[in-house]
Amino acid sequence: MKLTFFALAAALCLAFVADPADALKAPPETLQIGIKKRVPVEECTKMSRNGATLSMHYTGTIFDTGKKFDSSVDRGVPFEFKLGIGQVIKGWDQGLQKMCVGEKRRLVIPPDLAYGESGAGESIPPGATLVFEVELLDVKESADPVGKHPSRQQKKAGGIGAGGFDKEKAREILTSPLFLGSTALMIGALSIAYFAASSEDKKAKAKNDEAKEKEKDGVEGEAAGKEDKGKEEKGKEGEAKKKGKRPKKDE
Repeated sequence: MKLTFFALAAALCLAFVADPADALKAPPETLQIGIKKRVPVEECTKMSRNGATLSMHYTGTIFDTGKKFDSSVDRGVPFEFKLGIGQVIKGWDQGLQKMCVGEKRRLVIPPDLAYGESGAGESIPPGATLVFEVELLDVKESADPVGKHPSRQQKKAGGIGAGGFDKEKAREILTSPLFLGSTALMIGALSIAYFAASSEDKKAKAKNDEAKEKEKDGVEGEAAGKEDKGKEEKGKEGEAKKKGKRPKKDE
């Protein structure tokens, strides 16, 4: 039973470890950032920041239909722009921060951070939620190098230069509605599995206790029978003495 419980728990954990951005069923109201490929801290020599020129490949699709509306990969030409100065939609300016060269992300961008209610031409309808698969190829100009002497701003932001732990990314993931909902579902499922296993253990224990109780009753009954038999034999001996002859008095 314990093995069954742990197997179920492992399966549930694997189901929920998947990228939260991939698990979306309805258009999100906030920007969702999924990491598709991470770059180890020791290999991250350049990282995106506001003002830096980024060279990227991307593929854009409509969330509701999955229809592709643009792709630099199909053209074979990377897209270059400056981050954080309004050259691209807000979802990109916000979703491509602190990205290492070689890293891949999946951005799910709500309309207010994309093209809003006006849309963009015939390919992007009004109020569309967009999905972008992006890969950072290079960071040019004023990029922040990541080395042994990180800047004070990097330390305050808790980025890679502050020991490899990005507090902002962690906070964003841990406080997202999707993460919280997935965690609640996982905890609920694990609780059900745990109580089911506990119930089976209780049933087995009850059967074992019942068997022991019957065995105990049998032993006590046998002892009581022996005691009754002993009393019966003593009674017979007493009767035999009463029926015996009395001793004669000396003349």
